[in-house]
Amino acid sequence: MIRPPEIPAPPLPTDNEERGRVQHTRIRRQMLDGRHKQVIEARRTEHIGRQKSYHHGPVDMSANPFRVLYRELSVLYDEPPQVHHDAEADLAGLLGTEGSLALSGLWSTMARFQTWVLGCREYLLRPHVSADGDLRFRPVAPDMVTATSHEDSPDQPVSVSELRLRRHPDRDEWIWTRDVLDISDPTFPIYQITDAKAEEPIDLTIAYLGEPMSGDLYPYRKADGTPVLPYVLYHAERLGDRLWDPYEGIEIVEGSLNLASALSFWFHALQQASWPQRYLVNCTPAGLSTSASGSNEYVADPASVLLLTANDDGLQPVVGQWGPGANVEMLGKAIDQYAARLAHTAGIRVGDIQRVSANARSGYAIAMTNDGKIQAQRRFTPQFQYADQNLIGLAAIMLNRATGTTYPESGYRVAYRQARLGGAELKQRREHVLEMVKEGLMSRVQAYMLINPGTSEAQATAELQRIAGQLLTF
Repeated sequence: MIRPPEIPAPPLPTDNEERGRVQHTRIRRQMLDGRHKQVIEARRTEHIGRQKSYHHGPVDMSANPFRVLYRELSVLYDEPPQVHHDAEADLAGLLGTEGSLALSGLWSTMARFQTWVLGCREYLLRPHVSADGDLRFRPVAPDMVTATSHEDSPDQPVSVSELRLRRHPDRDEWIWTRDVLDISDPTFPIYQITDAKAEEPIDLTIAYLGEPMSGDLYPYRKADGTPVLPYVLYHAERLGDRLWDPYEGIEIVEGSLNLASALSFWFHALQQASWPQRYLVNCTPAGLSTSASGSNEYVADPASVLLLTANDDGLQPVVGQWGPGANVEMLGKAIDQYAARLAHTAGIRVGDIQRVSANARSGYAIAMTNDGKIQAQRRFTPQFQYADQNLIGLAAIMLNRATGTTYPESGYRVAYRQARLGGAELKQRREHVLEMVKEGLMSRVQAYMLINPGTSEAQATAELQRIAGQLLTF
């Protein structure tokens, strides 16, 4: 879709609590995508005022611990996960190397998607089947969505209203619309497109989709006719009692903005106040030039020689200097100490951080160790596994309805590939497994499953039988 040169601002919710959630989440998303310059400028202005901000020049965007921290924690999809199903022999068209899931490019985008989920605390994915049967997945930002849930399952939506930018069906202009989907009443599910900025909702469903899509015409259903939402909501943590958790980790957001403001001040001090300040009494710099505004100018620099002319008033000229206006070395160390606290606030252990700069604990020079990555994978596997398995089931449902396939619509299992262990760690695990089997505390099937995470018992049994058969041929 070709976007207009100037996109109108999306409308904000009228509810104060929802408005606050949307505005704060939008700041997080801008920081994760590197589009937060105006946010830093606003923060700097809050600290030092508009006039000083103007004279300090551009803000420094070289440090963003919030983005770096969550990118380092997003390790579940460093390698594509394995997807299994008991009916796997019949699923090559969906799960095979040339299947719909592989061709959709889903796993190649999920590392970035996990960063969005962790940073924004929630994010949505919407599967879509094109007219020619191709499966696609579209990330949906939580600040573009309002939703409701059932009281018995507060963390799963039963209605979603998504803001989407579209060209007006009758006029040459772009407008914000809402995709409204509601399955709270399974007997009459709703799918409408409305004008988002109209005081009273204007139904544009027929204009964009060609026909009504509610009631019996609702398109997203299981094989038994049960309506489903074409969204999967991912949570950074499944708390079970809420749809949104937008303010968790706000300390890292605030700290990163304050750090950018502090670094902007440090760079201003480096440029303007890191050398001795000279002063003149009863003399004038020689070689003054006239600026475009008519004022006299003289370009001074720490490396230049200042030529002076005594004033013709009989008074003794005086030339002196004060010390530097700022100690940039001490200021830089203070900023580094402030940044180092952010890694601890994010829940990253100091031992899980590799040394990638003079200060391994610097909040903007972080790289996770292999052990740290494994711990992060274990921490986030339950909630992402739950959502990924629901996503694949939903994709199967949509492919079945759109293309006539008969893929199973549930029962998928997702196994994430563990971060590669070093030689010593691999040896230690192998020795542990062999000792457990030798002492009769673990079966060979259990040992295989431990060495190959994500493998089911049936798969491990079949693989061991295959290996035994190959050994008999030698």
